[in-house]
Order: sequence, then structure tokens, then C-alpha cells
Amino acid sequence: MSTPAAIVRAFYADLWERGDLGQLPVLMHEDVAFQGTFGQVMRGLDTFEAYVRSVREAFSVYRCDVRDLLVDGGKVAARVGFSGTHDAGPFLGHPPSGRQLAWEGVGFFTLEEGRIRHLWVMGDMLGLMGQLQG
Repeated sequence: MSTPAAIVRAFYADLWERGDLGQLPVLMHEDVAFQGTFGQVMRGLDTFEAYVRSVREAFSVYRCDVRDLLVDGGKVAARVGFSGTHDAGPFLGHPPSGRQLAWEGVGFFTLEEGRIRHLWVMGDMLGLMGQLQG
């Protein structure tokens, strides 16, 4: 069984950077609850998979740099730097810009039985929107 820190690192590396959606049921509870920066509140693996696809399809390259992890039992807080080349599809209502985008965010994870049960993420939307509009 992986540690909570390893599970969160795999969440960013496997799901987000590599786009390995086969890892969803390994890393996340089937009834996962997610609240995110872009205003969405969702539940379940299928819904989360669609969300990951919608973000990743906007970028030819997408990176997640886990900068800090704080672990307390089954709870993990992560500070993450997100970046990517926005040249593959629309993102937040903006057509591909060809720009390198970068923003900071935090994620708060609750794990249950070795999988992510709840996730709340907040990113720097003002900075990101400024880059998309600039």
C-alpha cells in the first residue's frame, strides 16, 4: 500500500502529466467528491475523468510541479505549480493561444482506504486569466 504522499504525487504525475486515466480507479475512490478552481463541484470517476480530459486536451504539454506536501494521517495538502503550452484546444473559453501558461495552486486531499475520497483545489485564477487575455 502506498503512502498518502505517494498517492498524491502519483495523482499529479500519472493522471495529470502523463494523462494515464487507467490510474483513476487505483488512485481515486469510485465516489470521489471534487471541488475545483474553475467553479465545478463533481462526484464520481466518470465525471472526474471528463474534467481531466477537458483540461489536458487544451495543452500539448502539461506539467504539475509538486512543491510542498503536508501530510497528517489520511489528509494531504499540496502546493503545486501548473504549467503548459496552450496550443491544442480551448481552455476556459479561450481558443488555443500558443502561449506558455503557468499558475500556482493548492490541493487538499482526504484519503480513505488508500485512495482519494475528497479533493478541493484552488488555483490562481486571476493570474491565469490575465495570461489567457494578455
